[in-house]
Amino acid sequence: MAGTPTFGDIQERARVEATKALGKGLPAAARAVIRLADSVAAEAAREPAVAQALAGAACAKGCHWCCHQVVGITAAEEELVLAAIEALAPDIRARVRARQAQAECRLRALPVEKWQAARVPCPLLDDQACAIHASRPLPCRAVLSADAAACRAWHDGDEGARIPLVAVQRGIYSHAQAGLAQALGEAGMPPEPMALTEALALAFH
Repeated sequence: MAGTPTFGDIQERARVEATKALGKGLPAAARAVIRLADSVAAEAAREPAVAQALAGAACAKGCHWCCHQVVGITAAEEELVLAAIEALAPDIRARVRARQAQAECRLRALPVEKWQAARVPCPLLDDQACAIHASRPLPCRAVLSADAAACRAWHDGDEGARIPLVAVQRGIYSHAQAGLAQALGEAGMPPEPMALTEALALAFH
C-alpha cells in the first residue's frame, strides 16, 4: 500500500484514537476507530490497484450472504450496536429482538465450533439489509467480495467456495479492530472479541 499507512501503523493509530475517545464512553471509542478506518480506506482507494479492486466489488444492499456467519465484536462495538438498536423504530427493534431469540435458540443447540457452519442469520438483518448499517461493527466493514455468486455458494453450504475478498479492505478494518481491542485491554477492560449474537443475548436478557 504505497503512500498509505502499513497495517501495523493502522493498528497503532486505532489504539491511540480509541484511547483518546474512551473518556467519552465505549461507543465514542468505536466511532473514533471506525472514522479512522474509513479515512484510511478512502485514502487507500486513491491507489490505482486498490481502486481497481474496489471497482470490481460485487457487494450491494440486499446482498446478504455474508450476514450469516459468526462476527466477533469488542465491548466498544457492542455498546455502539446497542445504542443503534435503541434508536430504531419500535417495530424494527422488536423484530431484532425476536430474531435474536431465534438465533440464540439455534446456537445453544450447537457446540461453538459448529456455529459458523450453521449459517445463522444475523439478528440485525432486516429485509435482507443491515438494520444498523451506519453503526455496523468493524468486521462487517472489512468484508468486500468481488464475486457475489461465490458468497451465495458459501451461504448455501459449499464449504469449498473461495470468496475473493478485497485484501486491503479486510486488512484495514481488521487491524483497526485489533487496535481498538488493544486500547480496551490497556484501559483494564476485556479486549477479547465476543460473538455478536452472544453480546446481544446478554444485553437483551
